[in-house]
Amino acid sequence: MRRILFLTGPGPVHRRIREQGILPLSMWKSDGQKPVPGQTGWCLPMPSLHREEARMNRQREKGFSLVELLVATVVGGLIMAGIYSAFMSSINVFSSQQEISQMQFNSKAVVSFLKEKLANAGSGVPADVPIPPIAFLNNAATISSTSYLNGADAIQIRMYGNVGEAMIVHSYNGSAANLRLEQPNPVDVNTVNNQNTSVGNLLLVWNPGTTQYALVEITHVNEVATGGGGTGNDTKVNFSPGLSIYNEPGGLGANYTGGLAMMIDQSAMSTLTFFVDTNGVLRMADGNFDLQNPTASTVAALPLLDNVEDFQIQIGYDTNADNIVDNWSWTYDPVANNPNINQALVLRCFLLARSQRTERFVSNVTRPDIDPDDGITYGGAPTNVRRRIYSFTVQLRNRLN
Repeated sequence: MRRILFLTGPGPVHRRIREQGILPLSMWKSDGQKPVPGQTGWCLPMPSLHREEARMNRQREKGFSLVELLVATVVGGLIMAGIYSAFMSSINVFSSQQEISQMQFNSKAVVSFLKEKLANAGSGVPADVPIPPIAFLNNAATISSTSYLNGADAIQIRMYGNVGEAMIVHSYNGSAANLRLEQPNPVDVNTVNNQNTSVGNLLLVWNPGTTQYALVEITHVNEVATGGGGTGNDTKVNFSPGLSIYNEPGGLGANYTGGLAMMIDQSAMSTLTFFVDTNGVLRMADGNFDLQNPTASTVAALPLLDNVEDFQIQIGYDTNADNIVDNWSWTYDPVANNPNINQALVLRCFLLARSQRTERFVSNVTRPDIDPDDGITYGGAPTNVRRRIYSFTVQLRNRLN
C-alpha cells in the first residue's frame, strides 16, 4: 500500500508543493488511487518529500564560511599593504628627485653668478698697480669659528669703477695722517656748498715696482706752500683716523715719497665678499666687509645657497708676468702675503652642496675632501645625503698684462 503524508500550514514545503502543482488531498483516494472527499490537506509520496527537503537544505547552505571570510581578509590586507608600500615608495622617490633637481638648479644659478662677479675682480685699476685683485682667507674659521664654516674659504673682491689719473706723491714718510701731492693734479681743492668734492673719495697710494700700497679715505683737502726748494704749491690730503674704516691710526705705514697716488670714486666702487656661515649657508656681503672681524657683518650678508658643506678656492699665480699660471696653491698667508696675492691670475673654485633630507637607501657615502692641505677631517658629516660638487675656473681678466 502506498504511504501518503498529510501536510498542513503555510510552511516552505507547502509553498514548494504548490509551486510544483501537487494535487490537494480531496483529489486522492485513501489508497492513493481515489480521491477522498472532505480532506483539506495536501498529499505527497514520502520519497518525493525527502528529495524536496534535501534540495531546500542545499539552498539554505549557500554563502561564505567563517574560514573563507578570514582567508579573504588576510589576502586583501596583504594586497593593500603592497599597494600602500609601492605608493609611499613612489612618493619618496618623487620628493627626493624634486629636491635634487631644486638643489641642482639653485647651485648652477649661484655658480653662474659667482663666475660673473669673480671675473670682475680688480676692474678699474691698471694691472701694474700693486693693489691685490682679491682678499682671501684659507679655512676662514681659523679667524672666526663663530662666523665661518669650519674648513671653508672666504674671498673678497673689489671693482673700483671710476679712477682718476696717477699723481706724484711729493712728501710722505712715517705715520702722519696726511700727504702732499705735487700740482697740477686732479684733486679738487675748491669747495662746493661748503664741502670739498674730493672728500669722501678714496686715495690709492703705491710705490711702483714694489708690493707696497695703501688705500685711505680723504677727509680734508687744502693747498699748502711747497716746502724746501722749488716753486708752486702742493695739495695736502688728510685721511684722519676714526673718520673712516679705511684710515688706520698708524697712517700709511711706509715711505711713499716719490710714489704715485690715484683717486677712486667710492660711490662707484663695489666690494663683494663670499663666505659660508656656520649653518652651511653661502652668503654674499655687499659693501666694505672686514674679513678679519666678520661678526658684526655676517648678519646682513645676503644668503645665496643653503646646505653648503664646503667652498674651496685654489689660486693660480703668474710669477713672471707672461699671463700664464706658473703654480697653484690652496693656502695663503695674509700677513706675509705668501704667495704674492698680487700675482693671482686664475681662481679654481669648488662648491660642495648636499640635499636637505636624509634618505634610507643612501648610506656610507663619504664626504669628499676637496682641499687636501687644510688638515680638516669631516667625521661628523651625514653619510645618508646626496651630494654634488660644482667646480669652475675664473680668469681675473683685469690682471692680464
